[in-house]
Amino acid sequence: MAARPGGLPATKVHFKHLQVATSEGYAGRPGGAQAVFHHEWKKEEAKEKLKRTVEAYRQFEQGQMPAGPGANALLASFRAVEKELSDHEPGPAKVVTDRQIELLLMRKASVLHLSAANYCWFEDPAKALCLKLAGTRSTAAPLTVLCDSSRCPQATHHLVHRSVWRTAADDGAVLLASSRIPAGEKDRLRSEHERSMRILEEIDTAARRAE
Repeated sequence: MAARPGGLPATKVHFKHLQVATSEGYAGRPGGAQAVFHHEWKKEEAKEKLKRTVEAYRQFEQGQMPAGPGANALLASFRAVEKELSDHEPGPAKVVTDRQIELLLMRKASVLHLSAANYCWFEDPAKALCLKLAGTRSTAAPLTVLCDSSRCPQATHHLVHRSVWRTAADDGAVLLASSRIPAGEKDRLRSEHERSMRILEEIDTAARRAE
């Protein structure tokens, strides 16, 4: 569950609950067993976030860059970690371990919110597009349901997200080719399809830098 983006809907599917309200009971923290469950869930979620952040950093080391509006900010963080590791490296024989990288990336990982189609690095709520769209000042967490990762300055796309965008693009192409879809709806679908194709191209271009 901690590794599966989607929040309460994902919990509902995982536990095969009939209603989201039941899942909300598990996610709440009134005390007792529910509080223990919530603590264990958040602990494993933190581990998963750190694991994903380290994976993204290792890809960066290999020349496989992130894509998306937040790519430059993420790369700046990775380059700072890279510099700190090199500054503390006493000689060429030293091997940098994952634990050293984890310690340097722990803060960055703490602001990561996992989504099926992107990573959200929720460092500055004032920059979050979803909060602006909702007109809210809440800073607790991003509003995933309003996420537009193609425009949010804190969102990044990685190879792990490619299959989601590929599916979206393929489904959009099928719908656009259907004669049963009204013209007005096709205009909206065409815009969505173009966005999916653009993000796919950006992901592929960023990944090809390693080659």
